Amino acid sequence: MGFLSKVFGKKEVELKRPKVQEDVNLIKTMEGHQDRVLGVKFNADGTKLVSGGFDELVMLWDVATGKPLHTMKGHETWVECIDYSRDGRRLASGSTDSTVRIWDPATGNCVHVCKGHDTAVRMVAFSPDSRVLASCSRDTTIRLWDVETGRETARFLGHKSYIECLAWSHDGKKIASCGEEPVIKIWDVESGRNIANYQTGDTLSHAVVFSPDDSRIAFCGRDAKVKILDAVTGEILKVLIGHEDGVRSVCFNPDGSAVASAANDESVRLWDVKSGALLHTYRGHTHEVQSVDISSDGRIIASGSDDFKIKLWGIK
Repeated sequence: MGFLSKVFGKKEVELKRPKVQEDVNLIKTMEGHQDRVLGVKFNADGTKLVSGGFDELVMLWDVATGKPLHTMKGHETWVECIDYSRDGRRLASGSTDSTVRIWDPATGNCVHVCKGHDTAVRMVAFSPDSRVLASCSRDTTIRLWDVETGRETARFLGHKSYIECLAWSHDGKKIASCGEEPVIKIWDVESGRNIANYQTGDTLSHAVVFSPDDSRIAFCGRDAKVKILDAVTGEILKVLIGHEDGVRSVCFNPDGSAVASAANDESVRLWDVKSGALLHTYRGHTHEVQSVDISSDGRIIASGSDDFKIKLWGIK
């Protein structure tokens, strides 16, 4: 008899998670991480995928076969975030060990270890021209790194609390950032100045992204909503409601007509940007979904979850 049975005099009942029926649009499940998958990102042509996880690993995958090409070790604790450069020459990862690492996807070797942040690195993002890497941290700073040398080239100061996420505009001129403040900050990359502040209406934002034409910004957070705002005025244009728990990740499809989101409710959802309508709910993960990305041809969604798995879903 267990402890609770001794106290309450009742038989303990083993709790079993209900079996989840996988969505018919599931293409494949990729297994290799030994713990929670915290980030997934396609390369520019959609043939490869990079992932990072709680197992301290960065993994590079062949999308067609679903098999790992490289397993990259070096971080001293879990990998919080990853990115794939547009030119395909570099990968980046950020970790709770406070470092940013730049990797060669051809060999799986670490090219640079970028040190400067004081605590967990929450997001890394390559500039559109692949020459600069931006990172943000719970130390309230945004830092820019030269991809070729690994040296810090700029530091943006202005956030008063944790920064959870950042994103480049597609013209490379701006960076949006947000986190544990009810505001999205817009930065001019050349000068490092904070040029706009947009209210989010939430106490914690987990992800932010510019639309392909830079006219919109999508973000998501603790309030279980995905919001789309005007990138020039900051006006919230659409609030996408349907997730049942905090939304961890959001991304636009290539033409900006739809966004995909991943949440703690174990689902991935696809939304129409113009109408705000829910297009599809993808189910199959058995724990929180941490990250989502859409391939460059707009046909595949990738998701990484606390169930240690990466799933690829077809978009019809």
